[in-house]
Amino acid sequence: MSTSSARTPLTKFAQKRVTAAQDQLKKRMHRASKASSSDYSSYHDVRKAGKKVRYLIEFFEPVLKKKQRQSLKNLKQLQKRFGALNDVVASRDLLDAHRASLPDGVDAKAALRALKKKQIRRIKAASKLL
Repeated sequence: MSTSSARTPLTKFAQKRVTAAQDQLKKRMHRASKASSSDYSSYHDVRKAGKKVRYLIEFFEPVLKKKQRQSLKNLKQLQKRFGALNDVVASRDLLDAHRASLPDGVDAKAALRALKKKQIRRIKAASKLL
């Protein structure tokens, strides 16, 4: 037994859900474009929102209109760039958190500097998609 007074057709539900997720992605992208390049969390929020939209589109693809399905290619590119940024940030955090467990004589400073430079390049590349 349904608790709602009226049932929503799958097509309408899917279109509303994808549209809501796309709106959230636009908001996150706008915030990230206004944030400083050192504010990684806003970039990470864009990545998560992009994943949500992409997976919703892929899941509901058979019932969506062509216009909603067309953004899939751009979402894949967005995920690739923001994922690469996430990989660098995660590597840097992991290396920094486990410095003490490195063998004697191994200095993590050079690797951390290189990862920082790479992070800056990845942020610039990701921000071009905003």
